[in-house]
Amino acid sequence: MRWRILIISLLTCLIAAGCSKTSTLTLEEKVADFEQLYNEVKEGYPYLEVNKRLYKEDWLENKEEFKKRIEKTSSDEDFANELNSIMRELHNGHTEVITDSSYFNMLKDVYEPLKWYDFFDHKDLSHLYNDKEKSNVYGMGSGKNIELKDLVEDKVGYIYIPQMNSASGSIEGDMKKIASYINEIKGYQSLIIDIRGNMGGNDQYWIDLVSNISDKNYKCRGYRLFRNSSNVIQSYTKARNAKLNDIDELPMLSNAPKEATDMFTHFEYNEEIVEGKSKSPFKGKIYLLVDSDVFSGAESFAIFCKEQKFATIIGSETGGDGYVYDPVLFKLNNSGLIVRMSSTMYLTESGICDEEKKVTPDIVVNNTIRYGIQKIDPCINKVLELENIK
Repeated sequence: MRWRILIISLLTCLIAAGCSKTSTLTLEEKVADFEQLYNEVKEGYPYLEVNKRLYKEDWLENKEEFKKRIEKTSSDEDFANELNSIMRELHNGHTEVITDSSYFNMLKDVYEPLKWYDFFDHKDLSHLYNDKEKSNVYGMGSGKNIELKDLVEDKVGYIYIPQMNSASGSIEGDMKKIASYINEIKGYQSLIIDIRGNMGGNDQYWIDLVSNISDKNYKCRGYRLFRNSSNVIQSYTKARNAKLNDIDELPMLSNAPKEATDMFTHFEYNEEIVEGKSKSPFKGKIYLLVDSDVFSGAESFAIFCKEQKFATIIGSETGGDGYVYDPVLFKLNNSGLIVRMSSTMYLTESGICDEEKKVTPDIVVNNTIRYGIQKIDPCINKVLELENIK
């Protein structure tokens, strides 16, 4: 089971509650921390060239401008927020500076038991992330419960999955409900799985979801690429016991980005086996509803549906960065701020970089606002149109 810690800060983006409103850091210390962050991105971040192609921006070339912005900060809080703003210009939801204490505590609760990092109890973090109350949201999305209902009686079933994690904390509990519902609708004409707004969570969630819907086994293949010359990335892949291969051994992939073999040093084969375990499998047509918020673990499910033809995908282009490892964390030497950075480039079996060429729906619907109600929701209307249901 792999944990993917999501971009809850995209929704909360709270002000750095523990940071001082006056400067305890000297200008030299701020600049040194920026230099450290810049070098870690330069050496280990996987999407520098993707960022250039998608946004016509060379993040590395903006170093002097970034430094001037750092030099103008008047407090530790301003410094932290400016650093985060600079990281946001990489346009990746897994890449940011942690400025919120509840978010830090969530990361600590998840990662400290894994022993991948040694800095969570460092004394210099106490003045930054010192809120007594811990977040119990765990960055897994909206915290909403799943919805199971018939959209059209005896014809169209509907499952809404707001995050790839249970709002109650029990994936098993959600799966029992889903298995029971699938048994009830097994003879229906079609099933809609709605993951619009789902920013990810735990991959095991969607794997179990598929297992409870289907009796067919699936095998998903791809490649995770690493810039393992970076000390931060190297320590991370070692801690995770990644089974690395030299990049020269990467198969010739027709769709791979041109930097795949010269920017990266190693890769890992990814093979995800999804076992169909349903005793009452759904045999009708399955539709997956997506939008631009679908990201990380939810993106992995969208990739699976696309490549394995598990479902017809309806909606808009997704948010990307699926099937990757968790973002890597590192600590800045002077401020103690924790930085979160995408650690991996994922390539599909044919070499497509998901972060650059995100999942494109089989049928595009421009308005993907979720209402979940027949005749009001444009994506649902498209399904009913395809199914010839009025």
